[in-house]
Amino acid sequence: MLSNLAWKELRETTWIAGVALLAFGYQTFTAMGVGLAPWHNYGWVEPIPFVHGEFTAGFGFVAFCLAMALGFRQSVGESAFGTYLFLLHRPASRLRLIGTKLAVGLGLCLVCSSLPILGYAFWAATPGTHPGPFEWSMTAEVWKVWLAVTIVYFGAVLSGIRPGRWYGTRLLPLVGAGVLAILVASVPWTVMVALAVVLIIDAALVAATLFAARQRDYP
Repeated sequence: MLSNLAWKELRETTWIAGVALLAFGYQTFTAMGVGLAPWHNYGWVEPIPFVHGEFTAGFGFVAFCLAMALGFRQSVGESAFGTYLFLLHRPASRLRLIGTKLAVGLGLCLVCSSLPILGYAFWAATPGTHPGPFEWSMTAEVWKVWLAVTIVYFGAVLSGIRPGRWYGTRLLPLVGAGVLAILVASVPWTVMVALAVVLIIDAALVAATLFAARQRDYP
């Protein structure tokens, strides 16, 4: 049954990942100097890939939008279509049902957002593609943003699943998660330290989400 729920989540969210991949692809090819838009014949190229921050900033914007869209679709979408009661009355614990939703959404978010980083990095590592130097350590900053995306995702799910007014306190978890994600991505610590911080924040957000799912009165 949980496998059926996982496939359901993938069917409902794959289109969001597809739109994000188009945006990622446009950004990545433009960074490589390949003009894709009809109004120009060339793209902007970082003098040294990953160092000047143009790619990382654009990646962060698209990745954060992807995380919010996935989180809201998986939480608010169930309320909008009235399917929460159908799902939560299946022969499985509420913890396993919500956990499956989170696992699918998180996995889709991480896999989708890792592709542009890897694509751009392998291009930068290929001799003759650009005149600047490249070391894999140059990708550290963008990987920190990639880790911070998980905070935004869980913040969006928590805001969508918890009760409250949209013009009141309901969006506070997402706002707080966004601030924490920006701090994680911008503080000059190593990727391993950032990973440890992200895991702690994510664990707190997941615990809060599961608590809200147990306490919520579903219509």
